[in-house]
Amino acid sequence: MRAGLRTRFLLAGAMLVLTTVASGLWSAILFDRMSREVGRALADTQDVTGATAELALALEREDDALLLGLAGDPEAPAVLAREREGVAMALPRIEALLSRPDEREMAKALRRAIEAYRIAGDGLMSSSGQQDAIARYHRDVNPALRSAVAEVGRVREHHAESTRHAAAWARDEATRATGIVTLISLAAFVLSVVVALHLARVIVWPLKELTRGVEAMRQGDFEHRLRHTSGDELGRLAEGFNRMAENLAEFRRSNLGEVMRARDTLEATLEALPDAVVVIDPEGFVSSANEKARLLLGAARFHSVHFTALPLTPQVRESLQATLRGEPTQTPAEGDLSRAIHIPGTNEERQLLPRAVVVPGFSAGRPGAVLVLSDVTDWVRLNETRVELVAVASHELRTPLTTLRMTLLMLREGASGLLPRQQDLLATALLGVEQLSTTIDEFLDLTRLEAGQLRLTWDRVDAASLVGQTLRTLRPRCEEAGVSLQVALAQDLPGAFRGDSARLQSVLSNILTNALKYTPRGGVITVSATRAQGPTGGVELAVTDTGVGIPEEYRERIFEKFFRVEHYLASADEGVKGSGIGLYLARQIVEAHGGSIRCEPGALGQGTTIAMVLPDHRNGGVE
Repeated sequence: MRAGLRTRFLLAGAMLVLTTVASGLWSAILFDRMSREVGRALADTQDVTGATAELALALEREDDALLLGLAGDPEAPAVLAREREGVAMALPRIEALLSRPDEREMAKALRRAIEAYRIAGDGLMSSSGQQDAIARYHRDVNPALRSAVAEVGRVREHHAESTRHAAAWARDEATRATGIVTLISLAAFVLSVVVALHLARVIVWPLKELTRGVEAMRQGDFEHRLRHTSGDELGRLAEGFNRMAENLAEFRRSNLGEVMRARDTLEATLEALPDAVVVIDPEGFVSSANEKARLLLGAARFHSVHFTALPLTPQVRESLQATLRGEPTQTPAEGDLSRAIHIPGTNEERQLLPRAVVVPGFSAGRPGAVLVLSDVTDWVRLNETRVELVAVASHELRTPLTTLRMTLLMLREGASGLLPRQQDLLATALLGVEQLSTTIDEFLDLTRLEAGQLRLTWDRVDAASLVGQTLRTLRPRCEEAGVSLQVALAQDLPGAFRGDSARLQSVLSNILTNALKYTPRGGVITVSATRAQGPTGGVELAVTDTGVGIPEEYRERIFEKFFRVEHYLASADEGVKGSGIGLYLARQIVEAHGGSIRCEPGALGQGTTIAMVLPDHRNGGVE
């Protein structure tokens, strides 16, 4: 069985490490030996040089003392004895340094020369006073001195020669070591190259072939196979790759028809949808689209294009970004045409209502998105026509309704002569005219809102007065319907704030009218006013009833235009009538004041509470 990749790497690394370690150890031993030899030679030479210099100096001083004796100096014998003690102390140091056999002979010759010099000197000193003493000194003593000094020099020169031999030996050894280290380095380099080439052949080339196989599989070539001749890890990886390719090829052959049928079914389903549908992958690129989308958005724009290149509004792009992040997006309410986008068409501009739907696990566990564009052009046109019709009808009805109201008021002034039954009919007719006038005013306000022409008449408004004036007009209707009307005003209400008193009274009247419509006989309607919390201050007005209540999913939608909750509740009273614009106008007017309005459950979860917050513009509200 062939060695695996791990074993090969370990062997190659061990060879390189052993080569390096062996070379380093041999070099360290050699250099240590050279260092010790050269160091010892230098130390011996230094010691011998010092000792010979000291001995030569001592001999010279002894000779000087001898000459003093020849000159008749009385202290000469003492000086001579002292100097000879110096020679006697220096000579043993040299003999101790001369340890080899040839050096011991040199030490003996040196001692004999010194002894000969002393014998000659002693003979000369014993005959001092003779006339030929100086001549005898130069004839017998000085040559003996020169002979002794020459022996000292010969010892010094011998050790200098030994040092030169040691230096030459060290140089030769260093040259030889350099050659050996160079040869070892070349051998290690060659071994490294061989190992690298071998590893490249057994690792890099199979990896390149594996990369080509993966690329071929990515391009759909599941018949590509790898050549695996080794039994190591890469060979087993190649075998596994080939088995995977065979399984994928088999799976593709067995499931390709089913996948194609599923794809055709999906495409047919997309084409059958009446809305424009665009499928977007997790990267934001258009994956597919039906024919309706290609016609509305342009067929050429769907070739590998990012959804940001489509003619969409910034709000739709942000919604798609959130959907691709997996975040839930708000679905537009049914009938809400304000979010429709305009797309230029072949013959006319189209109005499309967008809706983004998340596709979990679209690719690699990442979500995709489906953009549905519903064509609401006809609905937008119908809505515009309805608004125009409401505006025209409201204007046309206002004049005859004013005439009818004035006529009924004049009849009521002279109604004292009428029968009680006729007086009741007159009062009922006048009440119906007032209600119809209020409805027409609402339609006119709606028309102004749609045209952006609603204007507020700013004045100082007192919350208590606002509640009192509104209740005075509605209290008779509550008593007639058998509904109790209660008022709860907080003691710490702020003073007058800026607002449109007539508009706010209309808002409060609308809320109370709605509460009265949905509260059965015997129920209770409570109007409360408290100080609003927050930096802007102001007042919070709330109307709470004990009626049937509004389900949570409709509490926000009741403020939509033309929305009526009884259309969605099976238990709702079909006799309850309304235009569906009262609360819509209420929200628009309250928001125009810089405030807010909300719908909540009533006390103890029974009934409904409609609360509006009106800020005090003197404390930071927006006028």
